[in-house]
Amino acid sequence: MELVENLNPPGEILIVEDTPASLQLLSELLTQAGYGVRQAQDGEMALLSAGERPPDLVLLDIRMPGIDGYEVCKRLKADPRTREVPVIFLSALHEPGDKVAGFKLGAVDYIEKPFHPDEVLARVHTHIELRRLQAGLEKRVRERTADHRQAEEKLHASWLQLQELTEFLQTVREEERTRIAREIHDELGQALTALRIDLAWLRGKCGSEDSRTVDKLAAAYNLVVKTLDAVRRISEDLRPGMLDQLGLAAAIQHYVAKFSERTGIPCQLWLNREEFEIEDQLATALFRLVQEALTNVARHASARNAAVRIAEEHDAIHLSVEDDGCGLAPPTGKKTFGLLGMRERAKMFGGTFEIESTPGAGTRIRVQFPKKGDVNPT
Repeated sequence: MELVENLNPPGEILIVEDTPASLQLLSELLTQAGYGVRQAQDGEMALLSAGERPPDLVLLDIRMPGIDGYEVCKRLKADPRTREVPVIFLSALHEPGDKVAGFKLGAVDYIEKPFHPDEVLARVHTHIELRRLQAGLEKRVRERTADHRQAEEKLHASWLQLQELTEFLQTVREEERTRIAREIHDELGQALTALRIDLAWLRGKCGSEDSRTVDKLAAAYNLVVKTLDAVRRISEDLRPGMLDQLGLAAAIQHYVAKFSERTGIPCQLWLNREEFEIEDQLATALFRLVQEALTNVARHASARNAAVRIAEEHDAIHLSVEDDGCGLAPPTGKKTFGLLGMRERAKMFGGTFEIESTPGAGTRIRVQFPKKGDVNPT
């Protein structure tokens, strides 16, 4: 058992003492207690030994030839290699000022000579165990910090993938909307237009004496007209042709006019440009935000008036949609996917999204995009 303790000492102690008898006594005392011991008879030797291989603790005399104990302690604490090594002063100086000076330099304890062996062993054991606990805690903190950093990196990578997926899904959805809108307009719209023309021709060919047939043809004609209007409206909602052909300003003007006509809610529109020089993806995003915001106004706001403002500045595009309706209800924990989708759409292009709402006093949505309009990579 003693061999195991010698091979695995509970700590290594550097004894710095210029009196050979005292040095020998301390060495034997600590060796018998199972500690590894290194000796130094002056300050220079102590600094070299500690710098070469930092010990677990330093027992340091104050009065020594050359560099005294205070200076040795000061240099040990200034060296990054030995800064954390606990230092216990062991001295015949008994004045309170001597002890205070040692503690100010960073010593953890002060033992007066003549010392009692059990006191030395107790204090050495206490400070070595404290140092080990501190080192263990620091190691755990480093490990936890590394784990936390790794978890943050993984979370950030997942978030980036989610953003890329969101962007991809938005692109796919817009492409699919465009395809469906084109098919509805070109195929279904043309078929209904042809049917309307044929019904009008048939109605004109029927004599007035066959009133029942005329009435049936008139009803069918009116139904086709209404269906054709619905098809055009659905097609425009999916992907307004004006957005591709005439640009954002014309598409917004057309949509706002149709909104007021369809809902009966007057909507003022203010644009500071006749046309906006922005990329197609950002133009689509702005149109969708106006579309979704006004849809919310029609469905939920009970508003009497609404307003849309779009302003292009040298470095940003500003959009605001406001109404004088009932405002947003207090949060109930229910997910509002419409607002969430608008917020995510703004983030995709590096924009900011804000909502101001007071119950009974209306709602204002503000969005700002950087002028370049690049999709946000983070």
